[in-house]
Amino acid sequence: MTLSAEVIALIAAAVAVFAAVLAVRATALVARSVLASSAGTPASEAQVLEAHTRRDIAADSRDYVFVVELTNAKSLDRRFPAPTLRVTYRTRANFLGAVDLPSSEPVTAPGGQTTRATLRFTTSNVIPRHCRIDGYALLLLDERGERLTVDASLPAVLQADTDGTGPATWGWD
Repeated sequence: MTLSAEVIALIAAAVAVFAAVLAVRATALVARSVLASSAGTPASEAQVLEAHTRRDIAADSRDYVFVVELTNAKSLDRRFPAPTLRVTYRTRANFLGAVDLPSSEPVTAPGGQTTRATLRFTTSNVIPRHCRIDGYALLLLDERGERLTVDASLPAVLQADTDGTGPATWGWD
């Protein structure tokens, strides 16, 4: 049984197209790697230096305070009009939830400088009473729409924002 010349030509063309697609993808991967390694320092950095929480179980209210250090490598000031604290939690039924708490205190990072800011957040009757807090993240969106996300899950705050250890069957119901 022999294959006709047309079938052999089609197979050769398909192999050539496949090889070209792989070459383009490999080139794109190398280009992304080069760009990532030459990106240098980010335009802005933020880190949480200190955090505190106060919890009133009877009133089901929570107050959070985060001291943040912002470094702005750009020459222009960066203004974050409404920083947000995202609190992620897990209920006893093992459902994952999140609450975004806005701050009314804007933050400005002067160009080429490092600054400290104290951010306050409060909530009442929003986070379920008997849940485990999984983590905190500060979400900062500047006036140009550029986002900066900071992990704020300090162990002391996680420990203070709990009802204590749950039963051994936590998450089984």
